[in-house]
Amino acid sequence: MAPSSSPTLTPPRPADTAAAALPALAGLATAAPAQTLDQQQVLELLGLAGDDFAEAIFARCGVRRRHLDLTPELLRQTLQQRSPLSEQRSLELAEEAVAQLDFDPASIGVVVTASIGTHGVPTLAHRLVDRLGLPADVDKYHVVGVGCASAVPLLRLAGQALRDRPDQQALVVAAEWMSGILTPVRPGDEKVKTVGSSLFGDGAAAALLTFGEAGAGDAPGAPGPLPTLLASAVHQLPGSLADVKSVMTADDSQIQMSKALPLYARTELAGLIDGFLARQGLTRAEIDHWPVHPGGRGILEGIQEGVGLSDDDVAASAAVLAEHGNVGTPSAFFVLRELVARKAPRPGERGLMVTIGPGVTVGLALWQW
Repeated sequence: MAPSSSPTLTPPRPADTAAAALPALAGLATAAPAQTLDQQQVLELLGLAGDDFAEAIFARCGVRRRHLDLTPELLRQTLQQRSPLSEQRSLELAEEAVAQLDFDPASIGVVVTASIGTHGVPTLAHRLVDRLGLPADVDKYHVVGVGCASAVPLLRLAGQALRDRPDQQALVVAAEWMSGILTPVRPGDEKVKTVGSSLFGDGAAAALLTFGEAGAGDAPGAPGPLPTLLASAVHQLPGSLADVKSVMTADDSQIQMSKALPLYARTELAGLIDGFLARQGLTRAEIDHWPVHPGGRGILEGIQEGVGLSDDDVAASAAVLAEHGNVGTPSAFFVLRELVARKAPRPGERGLMVTIGPGVTVGLALWQW
């Protein structure tokens, strides 16, 4: 982590002024394991090489390679045996992402961390407070189970907590070590396990949030100008609880994603987006950038078709999916960073982040540069 002298913090303001201020990104960074595995290598590790169904799923899911710590030795361990390493690797990836940001530890008043699950306490938030030397009175929260929808609720939570500390900053960290829960596919396993096995990768993201009246500009840890969060919302689709779920036993685990997800993307998103934008006095035509969820090729194509997006609109999402897979909790942060690097949005341009995760929950976040 760089010295504390670089970023200029938003000066303190009265509570009534802070309530009217908007949270802005002051830093954004991602991290992933050094090891990359192409889809054929993962097929072989999971015992799926030569399986016609698996080969077809892995070839058409939109993933070319993934950053994974998977090894034959790791896969021979039970999930319980992997638990300590899961906690350690999640922390290491989180620290790697945070280290790319430039901030004064004393400026942090809120820490929000998240992962699909956790194996105990202290949580990732507790560990980061200790490892980074953050103030002892920092507000800290660790959120589990929100998965791929995480970016929006995490930013909402961080922004709300920061309103009580308007002269400080919030650190939002999402970390996922999918290598800790991927298991070999055995004869008789459900095909949905093979689908999940084709998608998920390891990674972490860190975002720095502050109050400001305009975008944070070029910020440490980011590939270009960063935006202000104008508005956000989450919506849980009724009757969809079974469509994204984790199934774990003593020696097996899988994340099940149903065939309904692309259908939801195709049929439900447009109405939710139009209603959300209308409340902000906007339409889809006034959105310049679309950092949407790279959950898999079917989901991405469903979003395109349902919302009316071009290949260029979803290019950043497709690139993240191809090079990292679906990294779960930090996915949307990976996409936002990729979009900023590719597009270098200009002042005044708007972006709409769309996330889809367990629940099934849709997250919407309106950004302006």
